[in-house]
Formats: sequence, structure tokens, C-alpha cells
Amino acid sequence: MYRFKRIVVGITLGDQDEAKIRYAAVISRLASSEKIFFIHVVSQEDKDKEYKGLKKVAEESIRHRMEEIISKYFDGSPDTKLEYVIMEDSPLIHIELLRRFEEMDIDLLVLGKIRGELTKRGTIPVKVARKAPCSVLFVPVGIKPESANILVPVDFSNISQDAMEVAVTFAVASDVRNIRCINIYNVPIGYYEGGKSYEEFAEIMRGHAETNFKKFIDKIDMRGINVTPVFKLGRNVCETIDEYLRQYHIDLLIVGARGRRTGAAFVLGSITEKLICSTSMPLLAVKKKGEGMSFFEALLRL
Repeated sequence: MYRFKRIVVGITLGDQDEAKIRYAAVISRLASSEKIFFIHVVSQEDKDKEYKGLKKVAEESIRHRMEEIISKYFDGSPDTKLEYVIMEDSPLIHIELLRRFEEMDIDLLVLGKIRGELTKRGTIPVKVARKAPCSVLFVPVGIKPESANILVPVDFSNISQDAMEVAVTFAVASDVRNIRCINIYNVPIGYYEGGKSYEEFAEIMRGHAETNFKKFIDKIDMRGINVTPVFKLGRNVCETIDEYLRQYHIDLLIVGARGRRTGAAFVLGSITEKLICSTSMPLLAVKKKGEGMSFFEALLRL
């Protein structure tokens, strides 16, 4: 769990916080995290209600509430330092947050989620999650931290390899002995031109997937962890994965975050975003820290 030494957790002082704090605590133990920043953004409505010229008093009150809720749910590593950050909302708060994340040199951003929340494109969490310069963990409300059943969708790319390596690290740290990988393959539209039936061509494509999987997994140090490959025929990747998730109890979905162009590691990618919207389980979107477009280029594209 070397990747997650410095973590940011978004705090709303609401119902979503418990699950995020508990998950951050588990990760801090597994990764021996150095520091966790708990950040609360004071909304304009809260500013109107609570500040009223008493900014210092209001911030002290908010900090006290943050400390109360975090001490209630956080049971992470005693060596992990905790820092509380309070920021005021503004039209450019998402850019300010991203600047702070870069200054903090964070490895993981932990956000709460409800089903379909990434459809609200203008919200601060969505803008920040899309362009965060690190991996992002989305934790649904009410979920309990578990990692016994880990699923990694793979397409045999370098991005999938990075996601698998993170999954292996999670498994080793959590004493989990097996990881499931799922690959979605499909039959090309012009398959009939080869003189074979749909079923015959589907079998050929599955054979290619199995061969590619063996080459893919041979490049990864599994560190004694077993892997169970799952091959599914389907044209819609997200729907096929969701169907599989409904059939099996998966605790954690780990996916690679694919950019809109080569090297654009700040962007989550359309398939990842769709999975975030549709799944009701924790999802870790893995990004290579500091790789891809420059930070300021990412800000200009917000």
C-alpha cells in the first residue's frame, strides 16, 4: 500500500461522512499512511447563516464538529497525522482545491457518492474528481469497509496493469488470497464476412481474450495472490460489468482511469465515470500520480 501515504477526505458534516472516514481509517492502517487531510468547504448558505462577521468563531465551531465526527469514526493507524482544513466556497473553489491537492502532494482522494452523482457535471466534487492529480476512491453512503472480494475490469492495457497492481497491493495488505478480473470481449460487426457464424466468431474472440490475459498477467508480480479470470461477451462494457456485479457480492471495484487522450491521466474517462454512476459499491479509480498533462493544462480544461 505504498501508494497511499497522503490522503484527502472530503467532509460534509453530514450522513456521507461515516463511510468515508471508516474507509480512510482502514487505508491508513493498511498503507501506514503518513497524513490524512480532512477538508470541509463552507457553502455560501452556511456562510450566510454562521459567519455573519464572526468568521473566526464560525471556523472554530466547524473545526470542533469535524473533530467530533472524525474521532467518533476514525480508528486508523496511530502514526497517521490528521489535519483539518476549512475552505470557503467560491466560483473557483474547484481550482483552489486542485491547487491545494498539488501542494499537499496527495496520493488518494476519498469522496462520498450516491448512485448517479457524476451526472451532475457542474458540482464541485465532480469537477475535482475528474481532474484530481491522483487516484480517487468513491465510497457510497452507509457502506462498511470490506475488501474480501475485489474485482478488476481489464482490457490488457497499461492502465489495466496499474489497476491490477493496486488490487494486488490491497489484497496482500488485507490478507485476501484471490482477486477476480473481468474482461469484456465482443464480436466485430462484420464477422459474417469471414464465413463463420456469430457463435463461432464469439468463441474465437474469447480465445483471443484468454491468450491476451495470460500475457497480461505474466507481466504482473502477483505476490502469491491468485487471480480468477472472468470472460464475458458483451458490446456494452458498463452494462455487462454491472450485470456481473448484481450476480456476485463484490466489496471493491478497482478500475484504471483512462484519459481523453494519450497521457491525459487527470481525466477519469467515460467508462470509469459510467461505472461510478451505476455501481452501489466502493470504486477506486486508479491514476498514475503526476503523469499525463500538466496540472495547469488540466485547470484550463475544467
